[in-house]
Amino acid sequence: MLHRFARIRHEFGTKDFAKVLLKFVGLVVMSLAGFVFLHSTWTALVAGAGLAAGWLFRKTIFDNMEALFSLAPKFLFIYGIVLTAGQLLSLGREPQLIIIAAATVILFNIQFWPLSDPSIINIEKQAAAR
Repeated sequence: MLHRFARIRHEFGTKDFAKVLLKFVGLVVMSLAGFVFLHSTWTALVAGAGLAAGWLFRKTIFDNMEALFSLAPKFLFIYGIVLTAGQLLSLGREPQLIIIAAATVILFNIQFWPLSDPSIINIEKQAAAR
């Protein structure tokens, strides 16, 4: 997995690397926060299951990456809805955190697996090198 992170940084630059790494670190922090503050392992289970599912379906994610990349910004809307509606509907902190972790792991999988695939080449980087 570290090799794939290094490939993203080398091939696509620090900006894309930071985006993917931030999502991964966010998942770890959300999992720890759920365990420490909410005394629940559900967030960690959702994050772990999402990462495992991403690994299992990495080929499918890669094959459909164009459609998935167009869907990715819509997941950001989920954060606002969950936080706003969660407060209005008195949804507990744990369900809110679980939903946000699920959206984050989906976004991570959509970005990480295609960008780290060895067959993907950054065309802009190649054009700049010429």
